[in-house]
Amino acid sequence: MDNRMNPERAAGTAEPEHQGPRPVPYTYHDGREDYLHVGRREGAAPDQPEALVPPSEGVTSPAQAVSPPPEAASAAAAPIASPPEATALPPEATALPPAATPGSPWATPRAAAQRPRQAIRMSEIVTRGLRTGAVLTAATMCTMMAASTLKRGSPWAAMNAMAAAVGLGGRRAKDRFDPVATPAGIAALAGGLLVWGIGYEKALDAAGRRGGALTGALSALGGFLLDDLVLPNRLMKGFRDTMGVAGTVGKYVALGVASAVAPR
Repeated sequence: MDNRMNPERAAGTAEPEHQGPRPVPYTYHDGREDYLHVGRREGAAPDQPEALVPPSEGVTSPAQAVSPPPEAASAAAAPIASPPEATALPPEATALPPAATPGSPWATPRAAAQRPRQAIRMSEIVTRGLRTGAVLTAATMCTMMAASTLKRGSPWAAMNAMAAAVGLGGRRAKDRFDPVATPAGIAALAGGLLVWGIGYEKALDAAGRRGGALTGALSALGGFLLDDLVLPNRLMKGFRDTMGVAGTVGKYVALGVASAVAPR
């Protein structure tokens, strides 16, 4: 039943108390309309009179409700550290390696000019060495053939001994001409003395000396040591058998004399 139809019940029913300020429409003198919040503040004493609360105090804006955390405030207040200034590198760190260091502009042309000179000089040494080797071959071969003729009655016995030393024509040198052993012995003697002549001229060029009695004696001594200590033992034995001791000594004397007097 409606309370308006029952005055007693309406009088006995208490109107619920409004909690907090309540909005009341209000019109300003300039025509603007707004709501005023009328009532007690929350937490106020019951006997405190109602007060008008302006809209700005009654409603809290979201921007005011949110406050930055202390860490963000301290971070914003702290000054921004600037990057450290770049320091200059020590000279050792900026120095180029030897391979990357630019060379002198004269280095490449100078090296290019030296290569043809070295090639020409080596060619001259080889040419002189071949001439000297030819002289050594002629002098030594003539001496050996003469000594072999005196010892064995045949000039080919010493040449056959050269072939026997390298394993051609049998272990014992023959006295007569052999179509295999004799040419092989001559070729071995000539080839060895041509190489010896080139080495001799190279040694003279390195020492800055000219051929003479001393260099000839050293050449003869070197030839003897090569035949006696390096080459097979049957070579010296064949020389003594076909040329005798005097003929063997004469072979190295001829080598030394030819080395000393060979044309340059």
